[in-house]
Amino acid sequence: AIERVSRRLPPYQRVSEYALTSEAIQRTRLGKIRRHLLSERYEKAKKGEEVSHKRGAGPMPIEEMSGEDRALLDDHAAQATWELLARRYKDKRLTPDSNPVLDLGIDSLEWLNLTFEIRENAGVELTEAAIARIEAIRDLLREVSEASEAESESQPLDRPEEILTDKQKRWLEPPGLVMRLVARILFFANRTVMRTLFRVEAKGLDRLPENAQLVFAPNHTSYLDPPALGAVLSNARLARTYWGGWSVIVTRNVFTRFIGRLANAVPIDPERGAISSLAVGAVLLKRKLSIVWFPEGGLSRTGELQPFKPGIGIVLARFSVPVVPVFIAGTHEALPLGAVLPRIRKVRVIFGKPLDPRELERAGKGKEAHERIVNALRVHIAELGSIALHHG
Repeated sequence: AIERVSRRLPPYQRVSEYALTSEAIQRTRLGKIRRHLLSERYEKAKKGEEVSHKRGAGPMPIEEMSGEDRALLDDHAAQATWELLARRYKDKRLTPDSNPVLDLGIDSLEWLNLTFEIRENAGVELTEAAIARIEAIRDLLREVSEASEAESESQPLDRPEEILTDKQKRWLEPPGLVMRLVARILFFANRTVMRTLFRVEAKGLDRLPENAQLVFAPNHTSYLDPPALGAVLSNARLARTYWGGWSVIVTRNVFTRFIGRLANAVPIDPERGAISSLAVGAVLLKRKLSIVWFPEGGLSRTGELQPFKPGIGIVLARFSVPVVPVFIAGTHEALPLGAVLPRIRKVRVIFGKPLDPRELERAGKGKEAHERIVNALRVHIAELGSIALHHG
């Protein structure tokens, strides 16, 4: 077929020689073909030196890898990362040459979750610079291997201020008098709207100690969740409570930036490493401020409680601040993900008692401390959800 098509082309475009290979052409992080490698690949394919294997989904067998790649997997952290990728992307073809973006579909948000899981499975922190250097899975394995061997003077959460961007630092600056007064107007307006339209009510507020530093951990099923939670907290508590929000939402335009600044929202850039996100929480807790952390890491499309991300467990394992499980009921029915106009539904916010992270660590299941904290916390939030369901 190639020869037949070639004969139809002008002489200078005809194919004189070709070789077939089952391996993907190596590309850069931006998707461009790495042309300097084509000559060597062609010669190997022509001589039959490239191993042929099925192009179906699943990881490339280790015995079919090059000696260099097999040696790379001798490192424990690299091996753990390869096994994680094989489980996570079992429906895709996985080889050392696979491009994370083009072949596995890893976008900026997926990178954020993946770096959390690499930390959990391989015990390695990937820096932003390391992620920027990754063009193929081989590069990822190499970065993980080198990071596992490097001796760090201190853990990133010990000095979180050094990880924050200048923009994040500005958002963390205390608001002035005028901004505080305008914020009170915003709190009043939000409380009025939520109570009038959605009859929002709270249960368990008496469990919250006055003036205590707390980490609020609510479920997340709707964009109405932050307004609902904010509507039942006092102005004094809201003034010393910060929220993390994706930068694409918080800084979308002048209006959202203004509202976000009034509400003490801090933009989290999903394209930066996971530790950048954790650093925001660490800085706030070191400053004795309260934070709202949605442990599911995103909105639930079904309204059901989703698996928790490890981030909140990592922070609580380092900073033993009481965490309050919260269940918000009714917001998914009022404004589910994808809806434009809200429906009038009753909204309830149920607070559990503040929990000691050390108690959660002892009660939870898992290998690592943060994993046990997260699993135990999820049980408490699920129990609040059952209460909301039976008393709805």
